[in-house]
Amino acid sequence: MEYVIEFILELVLETGMEASKNSKLPKYIRYPLIVLISLFFIFVMGIIFYAGILVLKDNAILGIIIILLGFIMLISAIVKFYNQYLKNRKN
Repeated sequence: MEYVIEFILELVLETGMEASKNSKLPKYIRYPLIVLISLFFIFVMGIIFYAGILVLKDNAILGIIIILLGFIMLISAIVKFYNQYLKNRKN
């Protein structure tokens, strides 16, 4: 089951990211793909922060580590989004 979920997510996310970078596709296909991928990553970041806050109540050090991991992932996602879509924007 784990491999099936991994295959589906990899297929959808990787295909979506490659398709959203392709300037030959119409904008009405690319922009919703970018929004869906961004919403997925925001959802995952939200779960990480929520888990960090929940763990923070029981174990302060582990909660802080999880929240810091979430911030590192958030910053790297913002940098990747900037480099992929905003830096070399021609249209």
